[in-house]
Amino acid sequence: MNLDNIQELWKQHEASLEANRMLNLSLLKEVKIDKAKSTLSNLLFVPVSTLVFFIFALSYCLYFSFNNWGIWYFAATGLCLAVFSTLFIWSSMNQLKLILEVDYNASVVKLQRDISQVKSAILTNLRIAVWMIPFSPLMMIFFSKVLFNFDMVNALSTNMLYMYAVMSLLLLVVAFFASKSIAKDKVSSKWVNWLLQGSGSQVDEALGFINQIQEFEKEE
Repeated sequence: MNLDNIQELWKQHEASLEANRMLNLSLLKEVKIDKAKSTLSNLLFVPVSTLVFFIFALSYCLYFSFNNWGIWYFAATGLCLAVFSTLFIWSSMNQLKLILEVDYNASVVKLQRDISQVKSAILTNLRIAVWMIPFSPLMMIFFSKVLFNFDMVNALSTNMLYMYAVMSLLLLVVAFFASKSIAKDKVSSKWVNWLLQGSGSQVDEALGFINQIQEFEKEE
């Protein structure tokens, strides 16, 4: 067997190996992308249920506010909660849009970026919830009226009202630092991942499937 024949056989062997590698990669991509797609589809319940809930919440808060327009603190409480409901609606619609627009035919790098954006959008919901903390005294006024038809402001002394005002200011500080701890640049921190358990951990699971494709490409 001369040198030309050996080189030709070697080229055929390399072509066969490359064909096998591409077949394996194609099969791996198909399986892992299907798993990632299924995992993200399971996450759709979160933004959809949040969206439906806060649409009803917004409607009721506006009704409550206008129905109690003559009492300024009831009207203000209803409008405040309506603002937060609107923010949750906007955030949920953004999450839904990002999940549905993930292009599973795109490159691995783009898939990773698209799925990571979904996680960042979920963090927005958490930050909105955190900024509701300083307004918890207002929520107490709202729910005492809605559930028990009880006017908490009239029932409390002036000193108690001042105490609630101070508590709100202190909670503003808490909300500020809590919001910073779940910022987008800390999207992979253990603290954030713990908060996302059950409502956003599916994103990390989907990313894990896509990362396995990237690792296979590097190994090959």
